[in-house]
Amino acid sequence: MKIQQLSQQTNIPLDTIRYYEKMGLIPSAPRDANGYRNFSPQAVEQLMFIKHCRTLGFSLTDIRQLQQLCQTPTAQCHNADQLLAQHLQQIEQKIAQLQQIHAQLSRLNRCQSEKVADCKVLQGLQQG
Repeated sequence: MKIQQLSQQTNIPLDTIRYYEKMGLIPSAPRDANGYRNFSPQAVEQLMFIKHCRTLGFSLTDIRQLQQLCQTPTAQCHNADQLLAQHLQQIEQKIAQLQQIHAQLSRLNRCQSEKVADCKVLQGLQQG
């Protein structure tokens, strides 16, 4: 399958597919006589796996580790559990940061001044 078809089927941009190929997240596709990449049907599955992992916020490094685990059926599942636990902890930290930002923005949003000189939003942002 050509890269254009792969892109349409997975809804992943061409440049992203090329990047994943360059990074080794999907195998390099052999080229036909015209020089076009010819991807296997498994490339769709691999890209959908990567896409789902990216949607969940996993880094490309984490995705590579998860792929390696998928390719080693005899590996211990606790390796995947550890990766997931670490990722979940990072997500919880981001949520806490976003909650702090939300609280600060909510306080700033209460400004009802009519003139910029009296605007508590701008004053609050200038003060940090």
